[in-house]
Amino acid sequence: MMTFYRIFSYFLLVIAVILGIAALFALLIALSNPALLLSVFVIVAVVIYTVASFLFMLNGIDGKRQQQTKLRDWVKVNAYVSIVFVVMNLVQSIAVLQDPTVFADAVKQVSTMQQTKSPLSTTLMMNVMKAVVWFLLFYALILGAHIALTFRYLKEYAYLFGDKPNSTSNSPF
Repeated sequence: MMTFYRIFSYFLLVIAVILGIAALFALLIALSNPALLLSVFVIVAVVIYTVASFLFMLNGIDGKRQQQTKLRDWVKVNAYVSIVFVVMNLVQSIAVLQDPTVFADAVKQVSTMQQTKSPLSTTLMMNVMKAVVWFLLFYALILGAHIALTFRYLKEYAYLFGDKPNSTSNSPF
């Protein structure tokens, strides 16, 4: 499982860099439209979770160095917000993939706004949108699995944060 965790961590780190840059631009837009601030907050939490859990893996699990409890708190708090992101992406992706008319309606709206009637551009846009939805579904599944593994490893490596190890098998009671 640790191998999957490492692979997931590096994959999520690459996406976190992209999301972090996008979040900076989204923050500028959200400052003029406060309704978007919640979405920016969720994206920033996913980025923070990804970086914090990567540091936990790199310095704690692999480096066997003592960690500050603040790192565990950052991982946990941002993991809870990231779970919201995962659930939202799963629900949206599944809903869109089950009803293909959503793609057609979106492409019609974009074509109308761009005033293009080319069937090639419509097909291309439809394929790009489907690819994005499939990628978001894949990303949400990987992120959800990573969060579950992180909580497991936080418990297993609790001694890195100064906690006592969970050893009930050697207990005389």
